[in-house]
Amino acid sequence: MLNHQPLIYRPDQHHLPHGEINKATKKIIRKLTEAGYEAYLVGGAVRDLLLGLHPKDFDIATDATPEDVKKVFKGQCRLIGRRFRLAHIYMGNQVYEIATFRGDDSGDRVLKKGRIIRDNVYGSIEQDAIRRDFSCNALYYNIDSREVLDFVGGVEDLERGVLKLIGQADQRFIEDPVRMLRAVRFEAKLGLTLPTEMAHQITAHRHLLHQVPIARLFDETVKMFHCGNMMEAYQKLMDLDLFKILFPTAVDYLQDPNWHNLMMHAFSNTDQRLKQGLSVTPVFLTACVLWPPCIELYEKLRSQGKPPHDALHLAAGQVLSQQQKSLMIPRAIQNGIRQMWILQLRFKKMFGKGVYSTLHHPRFRAGYDFLLLRNEIDAQLNKQADFWTNIQNMPPENVKSLIFGKRKKRGINYRLAVHDAP
Repeated sequence: MLNHQPLIYRPDQHHLPHGEINKATKKIIRKLTEAGYEAYLVGGAVRDLLLGLHPKDFDIATDATPEDVKKVFKGQCRLIGRRFRLAHIYMGNQVYEIATFRGDDSGDRVLKKGRIIRDNVYGSIEQDAIRRDFSCNALYYNIDSREVLDFVGGVEDLERGVLKLIGQADQRFIEDPVRMLRAVRFEAKLGLTLPTEMAHQITAHRHLLHQVPIARLFDETVKMFHCGNMMEAYQKLMDLDLFKILFPTAVDYLQDPNWHNLMMHAFSNTDQRLKQGLSVTPVFLTACVLWPPCIELYEKLRSQGKPPHDALHLAAGQVLSQQQKSLMIPRAIQNGIRQMWILQLRFKKMFGKGVYSTLHHPRFRAGYDFLLLRNEIDAQLNKQADFWTNIQNMPPENVKSLIFGKRKKRGINYRLAVHDAP
């Protein structure tokens, strides 16, 4: 519920680590305030800092309109968006998002069947707070006084470990169905409890996700994949019947214990990489999720006499084409998925010059990691997994001897395929 007079938490009450705020963010906020505008760090960055997490993005909210922001940051600002007009400030290699305080229902706001189509209504900080989705995202940080402004009880909800929606769940999910996916991601990422009533409302309104642009759905799926706790997010997505909206061609396969275990290993590995600060890519998990329908179709095409590479190319094309109806996967990511899958065939060839080209393939690491995942549920891949693990650490002369030597005399016959499928 909106408090027109916010609860103000002083530095000695909230202990937000001011030093972790990006220097460019502080510079942008100060430049806006020096120009006579209000400006605050807002949303996920404030939430994460209060929880002891380390945000990557620092969003700013201000009473300056996008056009005002552009005047303040001449040559550094670009205005984007029609649905939500925003200002992007470019500093170094980074882009910083500046949003104007959202207002009430009057003005340039268009709804279609309750869903927000366009929303460029500007207002006060109090109005902006109640227009946000969850109470934990409606917190404002003043970088000069170092105070947290809380209009909706978000700090208390964080302390209680509860994810609370601002307003009525049915209305807020109709306005923007993506909030249902965000609720699952925040529960998994932040460890906040999703109330039973909100879960019921998500189940009742999940069909509205079919109305969301599929490019936006893919962006939200990638955020889910890389939330750092995808194992828990996946279980919640399955419980709420949301996963089948995102991956309808794959969801039935994941009822099989083997494929379920493969996905658990994939999610766990990605979560661990994120915890270790290592790089991740949406190519890997998307390829893992869609592999079961791809390999089934591949085996069907092989039984019809198609050569292995032709069969895999055809299977990959059909599966990715079907998936495009639910999620708009960018072409570059599709190409990466295809390459990961094709490498599973190339890993079978453990002799000759082809080994070198496989080792130096740009997707080798992702393909190799996927091979190890597959080996977790298929012991027949032991020889391939061992070969590609060992060869990476061998001196060049040993590699040459291994792949061109007399394999049978050494007791190694890598030329023999383990089985027909990748």
